[in-house]
Amino acid sequence: MKRKMLILTVLCPLIALVARPASGQAGVKVKVPFEFVVADKTLPEGEYLIWWNTDKVFVQNQQGNFVALAFSTSLSERHVGKTCQAVFQCYERRCFLSQVWSPTRAAGRQVRKCHLETLVAKEDLAANKAAPARFTLIAKDTE
Repeated sequence: MKRKMLILTVLCPLIALVARPASGQAGVKVKVPFEFVVADKTLPEGEYLIWWNTDKVFVQNQQGNFVALAFSTSLSERHVGKTCQAVFQCYERRCFLSQVWSPTRAAGRQVRKCHLETLVAKEDLAANKAAPARFTLIAKDTE
């Protein structure tokens, strides 16, 4: 157990340094006015920097701390115009980061559903609750 804690203590700061957005990586800065979930991790309302590479979306809080990492896939079916967007899938009880878009990139990113989102969706369906709502926030480009 001590060895695992030591490994995590050493690796977490290294992952945060490696995961910082590099020049040329797409990214958006967004103020989220509600609690939301990314990769089974609940994040409080606040300002976040979200950026992505070929298969992952990274989330950093306002203090500069790396707070979440989710796998993602490419999206190219729509044009976002001149605005950056963070899209959330909101069920009755929770909202989940779903997509991120930047006008400086040809494609956005679709965040893969996490285990918690799958459970919430099943519960809402079983309880005959309304379909989830899509909520889009305008964001700022980080480039």
